[in-house]
Amino acid sequence: MQSVEIQIATANDTDLLASLGRRAFYEAFGQYNDPADMQAYLDLAFNPENIRSQINDSGNTFLIASLHQEPVGYAKLKRNSTVPELKSASVIHLERIYALQEFIGKKVGKSLMEACLEISRKEGYEKMWLSVWQENKTAIAFYEKWGFKVIGYKQFIIGQEVNEDFVMCMDINTPAH
Repeated sequence: MQSVEIQIATANDTDLLASLGRRAFYEAFGQYNDPADMQAYLDLAFNPENIRSQINDSGNTFLIASLHQEPVGYAKLKRNSTVPELKSASVIHLERIYALQEFIGKKVGKSLMEACLEISRKEGYEKMWLSVWQENKTAIAFYEKWGFKVIGYKQFIIGQEVNEDFVMCMDINTPAH
Protein backbone atom coordinates (compact mmCIF):
# COMPACT_ATOMS: atom_id res chain seq x y z
CA MET A 1 0.00 0.00 0.00
CA GLN A 2 1.39 3.37 -1.02
CA SER A 3 1.75 5.95 1.72
CA VAL A 4 -0.11 9.22 1.82
CA GLU A 5 2.02 12.18 0.79
CA ILE A 6 1.57 15.53 2.53
CA GLN A 7 2.59 18.90 1.12
CA ILE A 8 2.09 22.47 2.26
CA ALA A 9 -0.33 24.29 -0.03
CA THR A 10 0.53 27.51 -1.84
CA ALA A 11 -1.61 30.10 -3.62
CA ASN A 12 -1.26 27.91 -6.74
CA ASP A 13 -3.40 25.32 -4.93
CA THR A 14 -6.37 27.64 -4.38
CA ASP A 15 -8.74 26.02 -6.88
CA LEU A 16 -7.73 22.53 -5.76
CA LEU A 17 -8.41 23.35 -2.09
CA ALA A 18 -11.74 25.00 -2.93
CA SER A 19 -12.80 21.94 -4.92
CA LEU A 20 -11.54 19.40 -2.36
CA GLY A 21 -13.14 21.26 0.54
CA ARG A 22 -16.45 21.69 -1.24
CA ARG A 23 -16.62 18.01 -2.21
CA ALA A 24 -15.50 16.62 1.15
CA PHE A 25 -17.83 18.87 3.15
CA TYR A 26 -20.79 18.05 0.92
CA GLU A 27 -20.07 14.30 1.08
CA ALA A 28 -19.94 14.44 4.88
CA PHE A 29 -22.82 16.80 5.62
CA GLY A 30 -24.95 17.35 2.51
CA GLN A 31 -27.59 14.84 3.53
CA TYR A 32 -28.14 16.57 6.89
CA ASN A 33 -28.82 20.08 5.62
CA ASP A 34 -31.33 21.93 3.49
CA PRO A 35 -29.95 21.95 -0.09
CA ALA A 36 -30.22 25.74 -0.46
CA ASP A 37 -28.51 26.32 2.90
CA MET A 38 -25.77 23.84 1.97
CA GLN A 39 -25.20 25.47 -1.40
CA ALA A 40 -24.94 28.93 0.19
CA TYR A 41 -22.43 27.63 2.74
CA LEU A 42 -20.32 25.85 0.12
CA ASP A 43 -20.30 28.97 -2.08
CA LEU A 44 -19.05 31.09 0.82
CA ALA A 45 -16.68 28.73 2.66
CA PHE A 46 -15.06 27.26 -0.44
CA ASN A 47 -15.03 30.30 -2.68
CA PRO A 48 -11.63 30.33 -4.42
CA GLU A 49 -11.01 34.01 -3.58
CA ASN A 50 -11.81 33.32 0.07
CA ILE A 51 -9.46 30.32 0.07
CA ARG A 52 -6.71 32.33 -1.66
CA SER A 53 -7.00 35.04 0.99
CA GLN A 54 -6.69 32.40 3.73
CA ILE A 55 -3.66 30.77 2.08
CA ASN A 56 -1.95 34.16 1.81
CA ASP A 57 -2.56 34.83 5.53
CA SER A 58 0.61 33.78 7.37
CA GLY A 59 -1.54 32.74 10.35
CA ASN A 60 -2.84 29.79 8.34
CA THR A 61 -1.21 26.65 7.00
CA PHE A 62 -3.00 24.36 4.55
CA LEU A 63 -1.77 20.81 4.01
CA ILE A 64 -2.78 18.67 1.04
CA ALA A 65 -2.89 14.88 1.29
CA SER A 66 -2.33 12.86 -1.89
CA LEU A 67 -2.51 9.16 -2.59
CA HIS A 68 -1.05 7.89 -5.89
CA GLN A 69 -0.51 11.55 -6.85
CA GLU A 70 -4.26 12.21 -6.47
CA PRO A 71 -5.31 14.89 -3.94
CA VAL A 72 -7.67 13.16 -1.49
CA GLY A 73 -7.86 15.46 1.55
CA TYR A 74 -6.56 18.51 3.30
CA ALA A 75 -6.14 20.17 6.67
CA LYS A 76 -6.03 23.77 7.81
CA LEU A 77 -4.18 25.00 10.87
CA LYS A 78 -5.11 28.44 12.13
CA ARG A 79 -2.97 30.41 14.54
CA ASN A 80 -4.27 33.23 16.77
CA SER A 81 -7.61 31.46 17.16
CA THR A 82 -8.85 30.26 20.50
CA VAL A 83 -11.95 29.63 22.58
CA PRO A 84 -12.75 30.96 26.07
CA GLU A 85 -11.90 27.60 27.65
CA LEU A 86 -8.27 27.93 26.43
CA LYS A 87 -7.50 31.62 26.70
CA SER A 88 -4.38 31.16 28.86
CA ALA A 89 -2.76 28.38 26.82
CA SER A 90 -0.50 28.47 23.75
CA VAL A 91 -3.01 27.01 21.29
CA ILE A 92 -3.41 26.29 17.60
CA HIS A 93 -6.73 25.59 15.91
CA LEU A 94 -7.18 22.58 13.65
CA GLU A 95 -9.92 24.34 11.72
CA ARG A 96 -10.37 21.74 9.00
CA ILE A 97 -9.31 18.19 8.38
CA TYR A 98 -11.10 16.52 5.48
CA ALA A 99 -10.73 13.35 3.45
CA LEU A 100 -12.86 12.49 0.46
CA GLN A 101 -15.38 9.82 1.47
CA GLU A 102 -13.88 7.05 -0.68
CA PHE A 103 -10.48 7.52 1.04
CA ILE A 104 -11.66 7.42 4.66
CA GLY A 105 -9.92 4.51 6.35
CA LYS A 106 -6.86 4.76 4.07
CA LYS A 107 -4.70 6.72 6.55
CA VAL A 108 -5.41 10.14 4.99
CA GLY A 109 -6.65 11.59 8.29
CA LYS A 110 -3.82 9.94 10.22
CA SER A 111 -1.20 11.37 7.87
CA LEU A 112 -2.74 14.85 7.99
CA MET A 113 -2.99 14.75 11.79
CA GLU A 114 0.64 13.66 12.15
CA ALA A 115 1.76 16.53 9.89
CA CYS A 116 -0.39 19.04 11.80
CA LEU A 117 1.04 17.87 15.11
CA GLU A 118 4.60 18.02 13.78
CA ILE A 119 4.13 21.64 12.66
CA SER A 120 2.44 22.55 15.94
CA ARG A 121 5.22 21.04 18.03
CA LYS A 122 7.95 22.74 15.98
CA GLU A 123 6.20 26.07 16.50
CA GLY A 124 5.99 25.50 20.26
CA TYR A 125 2.24 25.19 20.75
CA GLU A 126 1.02 23.39 23.88
CA LYS A 127 -2.51 22.55 22.82
CA MET A 128 -4.53 21.95 19.67
CA TRP A 129 -8.25 22.52 19.55
CA LEU A 130 -11.03 21.86 17.06
CA SER A 131 -14.79 21.83 16.85
CA VAL A 132 -16.81 18.89 15.60
CA TRP A 133 -20.53 18.32 15.11
CA GLN A 134 -21.86 16.32 18.08
CA GLU A 135 -23.54 13.84 15.70
CA ASN A 136 -20.33 13.07 13.78
CA LYS A 137 -19.48 9.94 15.79
CA THR A 138 -16.80 8.72 13.35
CA ALA A 139 -14.85 11.99 13.55
CA ILE A 140 -15.24 12.17 17.33
CA ALA A 141 -13.85 8.63 17.71
CA PHE A 142 -10.93 9.57 15.43
CA TYR A 143 -10.14 12.66 17.52
CA GLU A 144 -10.44 10.75 20.80
CA LYS A 145 -7.84 8.24 19.55
CA TRP A 146 -5.45 11.19 19.19
CA GLY A 147 -6.12 12.35 22.75
CA PHE A 148 -8.70 15.06 22.13
CA LYS A 149 -11.22 15.59 24.92
CA VAL A 150 -14.43 17.60 24.98
CA ILE A 151 -13.88 20.89 26.83
CA GLY A 152 -16.88 22.92 25.69
CA TYR A 153 -19.51 23.61 23.08
CA LYS A 154 -20.11 26.05 20.25
CA GLN A 155 -22.62 26.57 17.50
CA PHE A 156 -21.98 26.05 13.79
CA ILE A 157 -24.57 27.62 11.53
CA ILE A 158 -25.42 26.55 8.00
CA GLY A 159 -28.22 28.75 6.70
CA GLN A 160 -31.19 28.31 9.04
CA GLU A 161 -29.71 25.21 10.67
CA VAL A 162 -27.93 25.68 14.00
CA ASN A 163 -25.69 22.72 14.79
CA GLU A 164 -24.22 22.06 18.21
CA ASP A 165 -20.52 21.28 18.06
CA PHE A 166 -18.18 19.90 20.67
CA VAL A 167 -15.03 21.90 21.28
CA MET A 168 -12.25 19.36 21.74
CA CYS A 169 -8.67 19.89 22.82
CA MET A 170 -5.51 17.84 23.19
CA ASP A 171 -2.12 18.41 24.78
CA ILE A 172 0.24 18.36 21.81
CA ASN A 173 3.21 16.89 23.66
CA THR A 174 1.30 14.02 25.26
CA PRO A 175 1.20 10.93 23.05
CA ALA A 176 -2.29 9.45 22.93
CA HIS A 177 -2.37 6.50 20.55
